[in-house]
Amino acid sequence: MSKQADAKTKKLDEELRGTFPASDPPILNSTVASPAADARRAEEASDRLDREERAIDETLRDSFPASDPPAWVSTHAGKPRKQ
Repeated sequence: MSKQADAKTKKLDEELRGTFPASDPPILNSTVASPAADARRAEEASDRLDREERAIDETLRDSFPASDPPAWVSTHAGKPRKQ
């Protein structure tokens, strides 16, 4: 077992001992994102934007030379859903 995994296991054991006999185990999720996770999310957002732009461009090409461009209306309020 790596030192990092061993440290996490030790921390979890200590947290569990501190909450016993509570019915809910402690929450050990970090709210701080790692630089790698931030980079991955930024890349996913960029990829999603590229896909949306390509879909719009394709729809516009398919509708040419129509007098009115196709309507492009979002069907989801709020943050975009993960795809």
